[in-house]
Amino acid sequence: MNDQYDRRNAAWRAAQQWREKARSSSRWRGPKLFLAWVVFGLLMLIGLVIALVFLLVGWLAMPLLRRRFRKRTEQMRAQAEQAARRASGQGPGSGSGNRGNVIEGDYSVDKPSSETDRRGRS
Repeated sequence: MNDQYDRRNAAWRAAQQWREKARSSSRWRGPKLFLAWVVFGLLMLIGLVIALVFLLVGWLAMPLLRRRFRKRTEQMRAQAEQAARRASGQGPGSGSGNRGNVIEGDYSVDKPSSETDRRGRS
């Protein structure tokens, strides 16, 4: 009685159809599996080659980048030394004759001593 109920059940019939379909295609299972492994292996090899090319390009670019960074740090160091000399009063822009150099927005107004003396006396 249980067997008759199972044959009338839609889920049981669908499962039987799936089993029959799987058994009929079992002869292609081996070649499909082999082909899948071959394709997977080829994709892995292609990815490995691309990764090695990027690694080689990176290694070849390192000396160029190192030279560029060295030049940039030398320029920044020279600018810092020049700014330090200006701040300490030793640089070319630190004399009283050259009032046009302004660093970082520090402004000062220098009044001639004769005007301050006149105003102070009156």
